[in-house]
Amino acid sequence: MSYGKLIHFLIYLFALLLPFSLNDDVILVKMMLTIGIPIIFIIIERTAILMQDPFENKPMDTPMTTICQTIEMNLLEAIGEPTPKPTAPAEEFYYIL
Repeated sequence: MSYGKLIHFLIYLFALLLPFSLNDDVILVKMMLTIGIPIIFIIIERTAILMQDPFENKPMDTPMTTICQTIEMNLLEAIGEPTPKPTAPAEEFYYIL
C-alpha cells in the first residue's frame, strides 16, 4: 500500500514539474509531452498492479490449474494408468485499464 502511494506521489510530482523543464517554443508539443509522458507512467503502474499476483487464477495469471492437470496426466501416463480427459478452459475475460 505504501509503495503504491509513493509511486502515485512521484508520478504526480513528475507530471507537475515536467512543464517547467521543457524548453520549447511550440506550445502544442509542450502540451502533448506534458500529457503523454505521465499517462505512459500511469499505464505502466496499472499494468504492474494487474501482474503483481501471478497465482490468483485471474485470466492474465499463470495457468496453474492447466499446468497441474498436464503434469498429472503425464505422470498417470508414465505409470500406465488411464488418463482423464483435460477440462475445457474457462471463458476468457479481459481487464479494462
